[in-house]
Amino acid sequence: MYWLIPVQEDFWETVVKTNLFGFHKESVEKYIKPGDFIIFYVGKYYAKKYGGKFVGIFKVISDWFYDETVVFPNEKLVGKAIEVYRIKLDPIIIGECPSKDIIWNLSFIEDKFQFSKYLRNVPANLKRPIPEEDAKKIEECLKASVI
Repeated sequence: MYWLIPVQEDFWETVVKTNLFGFHKESVEKYIKPGDFIIFYVGKYYAKKYGGKFVGIFKVISDWFYDETVVFPNEKLVGKAIEVYRIKLDPIIIGECPSKDIIWNLSFIEDKFQFSKYLRNVPANLKRPIPEEDAKKIEECLKASVI
């Protein structure tokens, strides 16, 4: 399955460096499983480069595990682990796909004028997987940006 995860830009940069994703609630385990794919989207707030873009697709290659190592930017800020439920990831593609360039072609975004409601929570899209055909469109858009 494909899942949409919205993150802030500094969090995304840590995901790319560490091939780890972390979340503060254990409930995420019932959705995202080993073998699934995560599509990352960087929100516009506090973003300098990637805001408003789909930025990568990663395959989940581990079970969820509990880890209190300080890794993510919000944790470094307070000096303690917050996103303690973690999974290991394998990058499939990293690029930049502006949402404005693709939103009209994605079926999971039923209300094109309320895109932000599909970017809430983890996983996003109202806790529903992304249809494979939409994931492939995002992947093609990402591929087009890779130099």
